[in-house]
Amino acid sequence: MRALTISIEKYSELKKRMMNDPTFTPQIHEIIDLQEVPEFSLINENWVKIKVKLGGICGTDMSIVKLKNSMIQSIFTSFPMILGHEIVGNIIETGSNVSNLSIGDRIICDTNFSCKSRGIDTCPQCSEGDYHLCSNNDRGDIAPGLIFGTCKDTGGGWGEYVVAHQSQVYKLPNTITFEDALMAEPLACAIHGVLKIKPQINDNVIVIGCGTMGLVTILALKSLFNCKVYAVAKYDFQSEMARKMGADQVIMSQKDRHVSKLGKMLGSRILFPIMEKLYPMGGGADIVIDSVGNASSISDSIRLVKPKGKVLLIGYPAYLNIDWTPILWKELTLIGSNIYGNDIINGEKKKTMEIALDLINSDTIDAKDFLTHKFRIDDYKKALEIADKKSQNEAIKIAFEYD
Repeated sequence: MRALTISIEKYSELKKRMMNDPTFTPQIHEIIDLQEVPEFSLINENWVKIKVKLGGICGTDMSIVKLKNSMIQSIFTSFPMILGHEIVGNIIETGSNVSNLSIGDRIICDTNFSCKSRGIDTCPQCSEGDYHLCSNNDRGDIAPGLIFGTCKDTGGGWGEYVVAHQSQVYKLPNTITFEDALMAEPLACAIHGVLKIKPQINDNVIVIGCGTMGLVTILALKSLFNCKVYAVAKYDFQSEMARKMGADQVIMSQKDRHVSKLGKMLGSRILFPIMEKLYPMGGGADIVIDSVGNASSISDSIRLVKPKGKVLLIGYPAYLNIDWTPILWKELTLIGSNIYGNDIINGEKKKTMEIALDLINSDTIDAKDFLTHKFRIDDYKKALEIADKKSQNEAIKIAFEYD
């Protein structure tokens, strides 16, 4: 099969070069090799093999190819890697113990590996249903890997085939296209996050960033809660999409003007500390959700939230240099959200992916506008360049498409 691979040798070489030379920036596709590799075999009788139809390109994937990812998770990574954890396709082979799935089924994969998929006794997190926080990601039937794309034994959506444990696979209703289904994975991440903070009626919620994660977060907020959503967008096409997704107001990001404007709108006085960015005092949003995960966006988040407010981090940061003083000064609650697992909705505990699929299938969520670009795997360089320069191409979600 054909796949985009990352070897430990190339990864280590480029990472070391980057650490030793701050001026070095690798080309966006430099770490990737397009190769013919053996197809994956079923791990055991509880697994299925999937022919990938669409494999999404996520911001987390882009952090890896740009060598900007955290090295903490390297202990739960095995090479050669085939990136891609947003995966939809068809089942082409099933293990003898698989009873609820059949060859030909249209499916989407849950990205998380858990104790169940690894065939070992459950850790405390998996026992509680928090399988996305599994502490055994380096044990069991498969090599180390937190999610699809980081485990050498399963593959990822940047290749033609993957294998998955039956517990990771969801059938798609006939009413959901592969294109719409691809958005269930980021949407599930957003749902998992907003269900942690549960905005109250008429709460003011700011969403920083209107890339894919920011947009699906707006969708999740407006679908599940009665709150007012302010979105901060960087580009005009993102602003248009944010309004389409239900944002009540969209403010364009421009140096620090958006912070001043939002602060005034939410009852703050704008003060100017010595040798520092402006600071909104008093007022502020009840909740700020950071979907970007960089120093600028997190700085904006903790300045714009009201005293004793909540900041939800959905965008993955790595190494940041910011002033954390407002967290203590305002006695803020900082909440992290990692992928998705099980969540309680309407008093019922349910898999977050199922909640996302239900929303898409009910027409509460209109996902068709998200997937703006599809590429064959041969065109991976162009695909990655567009994913890296979304503004120039008005790109939101980009995916590899297979026959």
